[in-house]
Amino acid sequence: MSDMADQALVSPCYLAGPGDPAWVTVPLHEATAWSHGHEPLLPRVILSRPDQKTLLRLEPAPGDQWWRITHNGGSPSNSWYASFGARTPVELIAAVTDALTDPAHHERALADPTRPLHRQGWETAPSGEFRSPDGIVKGERITFSGSSSWFITASIDEDSELWQARFDGRTPASIVTAFTQALASREPLRRTHEQTLGLSRHAIDLHWEQVPAESVAFALPDRLERLAARRTGTPPPASQPPRSAPRRGR
Repeated sequence: MSDMADQALVSPCYLAGPGDPAWVTVPLHEATAWSHGHEPLLPRVILSRPDQKTLLRLEPAPGDQWWRITHNGGSPSNSWYASFGARTPVELIAAVTDALTDPAHHERALADPTRPLHRQGWETAPSGEFRSPDGIVKGERITFSGSSSWFITASIDEDSELWQARFDGRTPASIVTAFTQALASREPLRRTHEQTLGLSRHAIDLHWEQVPAESVAFALPDRLERLAARRTGTPPPASQPPRSAPRRGR
């Protein structure tokens, strides 16, 4: 029998904690050919698209956003930025970077970012405001000079902001929608024991299961393989869901 590992299933996804940044950074470099600088004495990661038009920066910034994506489209009207707080789950950020690196991204029609939320029972308004069923996540769209910026905040209470995502008014709607679609997902996120420390246990549903240690070790390589296959247009490998032992309680 193969070695087994404990893994936490945490929902809702927006309260699962940040997870491993490599889920975002490694695929950008290894599967989609984004280049990186090397500054071993500085606690930051900088990745740039092959054409140098889009930059991702991950840098500890107390009291400010840790993740920043900037796109230079050659003119102010075609340039935009997005940013995410330190405790934003990496799977939500990965939804944005996966959309950015999707070869078919520019072929998609513009989307309504609130539509995925509405379909999952979130409160939405024509103004662009929305709220999760538990009231923890709130979003607002602020329109100025014909463009609409998005501010999405997760807070346990008014004094406990967990993270905020910001998209400026020129961010393509399909990019914002990629984020809200991941935000609306009811699928639990997988976390290690260490990654569950500090989570607000009274606000989350947390279950433990045992899965083959091999499936945990190969989760990121499998993600790399799928993104690389998408980039080259080759069929992705068949999905093999991990076998799991019976779940233990909360």
